[in-house]
Amino acid sequence: MELQEWLGKLKGLSSEQLIKTHFGLQEKIKKHYKLRGEGNNLKKAISLCEQQIAMAPLVIKAMRDKHHEDLKVLSEINRNISEPDISDEFYAPAHHGYRQLCVILRKLKQFERVAELEVKRNAEGWSK
Repeated sequence: MELQEWLGKLKGLSSEQLIKTHFGLQEKIKKHYKLRGEGNNLKKAISLCEQQIAMAPLVIKAMRDKHHEDLKVLSEINRNISEPDISDEFYAPAHHGYRQLCVILRKLKQFERVAELEVKRNAEGWSK
């Protein structure tokens, strides 16, 4: 399946499903990168990083949405027990696919691509 077709299918998923898919890819990246010296595991790790990066804009939005939904629930609970409201600020986590692919590309001396990925990651709002 082509990457764009796959992304199109992801757009129909709920926030929780997108987040679950994101972290599932993260675990696969770790597994294949750990075995990078064997077979085509490095190539597979790169491909998985690229998949996770491709879906990153959908996932960060899903994380923000879930954060705000969770805050609504917590705020209601806090009101019922006379606790002060909690901050609604969202702090994005680091993105494993970006970080891992940048490590690989630095070793391959593909510094321009690293710079492009870092700009994209920062524009999307992921932590370093």
